[in-house]
Amino acid sequence: MRRPATALLALLACLVTAGCGNQRSEGLSLAAEPSEETVEHRYPEVGLAFELPRNVIVRATEPPGVFRGDFGGAVVSGFAYRREERLPGDDVELRTAKRRLERAAEERDRSFELRDSRTTEVSGSRAVELLGDQTISSGKLRIRSLHVYEGRAEYVLELLAPSEEFARLDPALFAVLRRSLVVTGRVKRRPG
Repeated sequence: MRRPATALLALLACLVTAGCGNQRSEGLSLAAEPSEETVEHRYPEVGLAFELPRNVIVRATEPPGVFRGDFGGAVVSGFAYRREERLPGDDVELRTAKRRLERAAEERDRSFELRDSRTTEVSGSRAVELLGDQTISSGKLRIRSLHVYEGRAEYVLELLAPSEEFARLDPALFAVLRRSLVVTGRVKRRPG
């Protein structure tokens, strides 16, 4: 389960780089409100579909990434991994996967502080959700990471937002994505 960790580090590096300038290409301030109107995004080559607010700027990314959605200083992203190893098939295996993800997140970066984790079900699939804080370039980010296991695939969906904005953006961005999420477990291309 190292690839999600590597992907998260790459995404965080992009976020830090993007945050170093004084301009935001999308022109949205942190005070902007996500639209109540949503747009469906489909990625059939990796068996992934979801909705996000209309004013989130969504772009396809290179494998294993699937998409990146920008909204002001927040980033919503998704990854799809074809897995050869056995995925969690019952509650015991799911709890084991949760513990591995917790350890990997904490070992990856000393500034990361795990706030909460749980096993759950999303769109009929077993999943693990992590919530934590991380300091990057003196800025505090809150990160929600959802690992969804279906078929022969692991989908990783994340929200990164400044800590002071997270409570406002989480229900308007990530909760919308989570409610609308559809995964098939069939990743047709070989990511990474």
